[in-house]
Amino acid sequence: MQTLTLPASISKRKQACKSCRQRKKRCDGEKPSCSLCQKLGMGCEYNVPAANRADANIPPFPCPGALDPIQATLPLSFEQAGALDFMRFPGMNFDFPGVSLHSSSSHELSYLTPLIGPEITDNFLNFESDTTINPGLPSHDVLLELVDIFFERFYHHLPCFHKVTFMEQVRSQHLQMQSPLVLYAMCALSARYHYDPSIRAQQDSWYEQAKFLYDLGKENPEHALRTIQAALCLVFYSWPVCDFGAGWMFLGKAWRQAATLSLNRMDGNRKTFYIEAPQWPTTELQREEYRRVLWMLFIMDKSYSWPTGWSNVIDERQFAVNIPGPDAIFQSMTSDTAKGTAGDTPFTRNVDSLIASTSAAAQPLNLFRYVAIAHVILGRLAEHIHSLHDSPDSPEYHETVAELDACLVKFRLSLPRSATSVIEASDDTRGHVIWLNVTLNTMAILLHHQCDDENETKEQFARAVSAAKNTIQIVKDTSRISIDLLLSTHISASLYVAACILFIQWRISGDQGLKSDIDLFEFVFDRFHDVYSFLGLKFKLALEYNLKNATEERILVLREKGFRGLLTDCSNWSFVKAELEKLDVGYKVV
Repeated sequence: MQTLTLPASISKRKQACKSCRQRKKRCDGEKPSCSLCQKLGMGCEYNVPAANRADANIPPFPCPGALDPIQATLPLSFEQAGALDFMRFPGMNFDFPGVSLHSSSSHELSYLTPLIGPEITDNFLNFESDTTINPGLPSHDVLLELVDIFFERFYHHLPCFHKVTFMEQVRSQHLQMQSPLVLYAMCALSARYHYDPSIRAQQDSWYEQAKFLYDLGKENPEHALRTIQAALCLVFYSWPVCDFGAGWMFLGKAWRQAATLSLNRMDGNRKTFYIEAPQWPTTELQREEYRRVLWMLFIMDKSYSWPTGWSNVIDERQFAVNIPGPDAIFQSMTSDTAKGTAGDTPFTRNVDSLIASTSAAAQPLNLFRYVAIAHVILGRLAEHIHSLHDSPDSPEYHETVAELDACLVKFRLSLPRSATSVIEASDDTRGHVIWLNVTLNTMAILLHHQCDDENETKEQFARAVSAAKNTIQIVKDTSRISIDLLLSTHISASLYVAACILFIQWRISGDQGLKSDIDLFEFVFDRFHDVYSFLGLKFKLALEYNLKNATEERILVLREKGFRGLLTDCSNWSFVKAELEKLDVGYKVV
């Protein structure tokens, strides 16, 4: 049997590090860190050369028995750059952390593993150096400014960071050294609000850098908490730039990373049947921060599913994580906080029990709990209305719709007024009150704007119109306080759907008051455009298309198709794409 060997000219070359191989960049091979990784603040890793890591017990790398000896020679094309690119995929990592072949072992490996044999991948390939390198992290002072902006502007959108701990780790340079990924993702979000135009101009570069680092990540990341937090920031950033496909992939990868470490069962009573990873939280503060991270992953998954029809990533049957306690308690916690003081609520798949837990909840008010439960219902609703098996005209379909509607009514009635009134909400909870109630109105629209017979459609559609009117009232109330509170990617699609419902009703009834409300939605999308250019322009153009093509025939078709007519009208989105091209506006996915 012939053994594969590498030409001597290749074996003498400096080995490229993993990140440079992945990016197809020239690597100087310096250790412990190459110059490019050092510039970008990235961890620099090298595969151990085969000649150094194989011991006497490991046989030479054999060719499969099905190959003739003459076929086993290394093709000359393997020496060419990129010859093995087809074997490599972003994000895939076949290393086995903690396993070393230098240690003595009585086990003889008589089978092929990724750790055995000469390297025949592109470790030794030299890549062309590029003239444009993504910027590294900003200076320490600017980084602190961007982190402050994040907690001021984005925390109520992503309430899963313990501020004191995070700021301490930034000031001590701990995160810069151990988890630069989360800082790149956070800088991408915060940069748009920075006073310096040169900093604002780098937000897309930081986003791309964070995406690249996340693609390199392992299935069981060493710094799991910060890695999943970074993924949430990436998903949040992907919405306004219309990079929806990438965001959906981030959600899937982050969920599987969490599941690989068994974090999805951290509060489950069956956790003893599984190995607890070394990164399992050990303090009450760590447990609560993990809960918030995992619930944000759950919430954003459901938010992605309902407007796209894409399947949910997270199956709630495999989710045993308590609903986090109030934010005020979370932010006041320290590493010495006693166990059981977080105020968390056990998660159950029985929605009635969840609703009962909200009505019996003690102070302080926990808006995040209400948002979480709302997305449990939203996830089930999205699964039902987008099911590939249940026909909308079947009795079973309508029975499930009635059950979901009953849950929604009961949940609304269980909420205290401070959770339903934008005006009466406190300053620190108002953002969540808007998010919660717009989501509830969206569920009502999805439930009642159905395809059905004409008589029942009129009654059901009237309920959808009422929900849309509730949403525009939230817009009016919020605008009197702070327009910025409306500019959340969590509710952008909901605002568009509500505007479409009022548009249909206006064309049917001729009520000019509704036209005034539609104009307000247009102004909201203008303000979205000021901050999130792609997202605001997308929905504004889509709404303009509806107004310009408001024929009686088209209005009837939109009404008869139900909510699917609002989301899957290809002519609408084709118009948006064409208009963006006319305006010479770059976009990723419309």
